[in-house]
Amino acid sequence: MDDAIKRIAALEKKEQGIILDSVFDGPDGRGTKAFLGYLKSVPPESRQALIAKLPLQTAQWAEEAMAKLKPAGEAEAGKIEKKLARALERLPQLVKRMEAATRKAAKRIAKNRELVRSHFTALERIISDQQKGLPRGDLQKPATAGAEIIDLPPPDSVKPASTDISECVAKRQSRRKFSPEPVSLGELSYLLWATQGVRKVLGGGKAALRNVPSGGNMHPLETYVAASRVDGLKPGLYRYLPLDHKLVFLFTVKSQAKALSKAALGQDFVGDCAATFIWSAVPYRSEWRYTIEAAKLVLLDAGHVCQNLYLACEALGLGTCAIGAYDQKRFDALCKLDGVDEMVVYAAPVGRF
Repeated sequence: MDDAIKRIAALEKKEQGIILDSVFDGPDGRGTKAFLGYLKSVPPESRQALIAKLPLQTAQWAEEAMAKLKPAGEAEAGKIEKKLARALERLPQLVKRMEAATRKAAKRIAKNRELVRSHFTALERIISDQQKGLPRGDLQKPATAGAEIIDLPPPDSVKPASTDISECVAKRQSRRKFSPEPVSLGELSYLLWATQGVRKVLGGGKAALRNVPSGGNMHPLETYVAASRVDGLKPGLYRYLPLDHKLVFLFTVKSQAKALSKAALGQDFVGDCAATFIWSAVPYRSEWRYTIEAAKLVLLDAGHVCQNLYLACEALGLGTCAIGAYDQKRFDALCKLDGVDEMVVYAAPVGRF
């Protein structure tokens, strides 16, 4: 019964990962639970031989998950055995495909390095839309007519637990476990203000000074909040209106916690929190002036925003964790973005710990 597990445990790390990826479908997926139930049913020595080969964090998660499951019955175990046997038979073909994809990735890596480099000298030979006299566009996406607008408390209505910036910097860390306690609307207001708050509108509404730096003061990011446990807010997806310091309710998300977890490639804590910050990019806001350099500046801006979120969370006694690994199509679909003129670029769950 445990022949497949012994064979998988004997594989090299790369091949082992390919096989396990074929049965895992996220922390709460049926395939994952079925496999773990099967793993619990095999002899302990075979089970431990496989777990010992897994990364420490994965091994700990697997053992915690198995503790909550019943061992698979004979019929279910038989199904998993056949699935694993088929995956092992196909392993040579899968390895060849991955090796071919790896060779292609080498070219992409070299291309991506160009994104990191500066090309500002090339802008002298490019005519931007700003130079053509074309309109810059809105500073924020407007709310649709008749949309539900939520007034936020003033950011200073919440007193931070710590106002010592040195202390906040020293304590800053990524936190992935959150309590079921909600955050207040005032705390959410403070975090939104700290990350995208507007200090002053300039040029008759053509520009704004905010609490984070942005390349050329273009501010190409929009902030979405998937609220789950925020006092005064019904669960659902909201968008921040920084010029007004208000929220606009967009829509409810079916099985929101699970949808967020899937969009974050199975990182369940992204949905199991009080609120998830999701930042999208509207690239044209930066392209209007910086053309080929816009993409780099957009990503730098995202880093500025998330770092402010970390420090603001530390000041309030809340936790967060930057999320750069996610499924682009799923996250864009969750926020109903087209993925071309606007797309998700970063996310961070927030909650008490």
